[in-house]
Amino acid sequence: MVPVLALALILAVEPPRSLSLEAAEHNTKAMQFYDAGQFGPAVDEFYAAYQAMPDARRDREGRELLLGSMRATLLALYKQTSEPAPLCRLQKILKEHLDALTAAYPDEPESLEARSIRARHDEVTQQLAAIGPNVCEPPPPPAPPPVVAAAPETSAPAPTPAPAPTKAPADPNIIPPRQLRIAGGVTLGLGVALLGVMTYGIVAEARTRGNAAKIRDASTECPLTPEQLSELQDLRRDALAGRRIAIGTGVAAGVMAILGGTLLGLARRSARSERWSATPWWSTTGAGLTVHVRLGAAR
Repeated sequence: MVPVLALALILAVEPPRSLSLEAAEHNTKAMQFYDAGQFGPAVDEFYAAYQAMPDARRDREGRELLLGSMRATLLALYKQTSEPAPLCRLQKILKEHLDALTAAYPDEPESLEARSIRARHDEVTQQLAAIGPNVCEPPPPPAPPPVVAAAPETSAPAPTPAPAPTKAPADPNIIPPRQLRIAGGVTLGLGVALLGVMTYGIVAEARTRGNAAKIRDASTECPLTPEQLSELQDLRRDALAGRRIAIGTGVAAGVMAILGGTLLGLARRSARSERWSATPWWSTTGAGLTVHVRLGAAR
């Protein structure tokens, strides 16, 4: 310790020539802090001077002098505070210096300077191990303060307005009596029209058969000619068509009469009713009625 301090006093009076101009300025400031007993700022200035000379081969002599000054100052700071932080920093600086020296002189891994730095590094490592494991690791970050959720502002609930009375929607399955009366009247009228068609079919069939009978009666005296045979066949077809029309329209007229009467009766009673729809159809070969029924309530 005494030789190191003596060297530091010499450096304070006159910086060595091995230091660069920038390093010499930091070194002078470091010695001023050291003389004032401010070892922390002194180490920072020594390290700034050390970094001002980054070439381990060119600045070898000056870096070695500054390394010795930093080691002496950090040991003094450890003795002053009894904290492991100065030893941790010294261990890091020694490792950094040894790695740079080995990279600059790869052929001299066991030089005197390298062995000296390695021995000092091992010494500091043993001191830290005696203090405790993981003493150089940074402390864990403090836990964030618990977040307390602000209580929501409570206010008296606003009175909800009473819902306006709504009219119940009309049931789509309800048929008004007026519509039932109209449907019944139309259905009865259609039935009467079908009766007229039925009457026409009966009359047409009777007339056609009468004409055919005349032709057959004439054949008793002489054979029928081809024209008479053709006419007789046409009359038979017309008679058959008239019969079919009469039968089809008669059935349809009966259905229409029953349906129309039922609709009129339901309209009069205003009770639950049936929805009816009827569509007549006819052709030259026949006639019929399509009836569609849907149940519902009438009023």
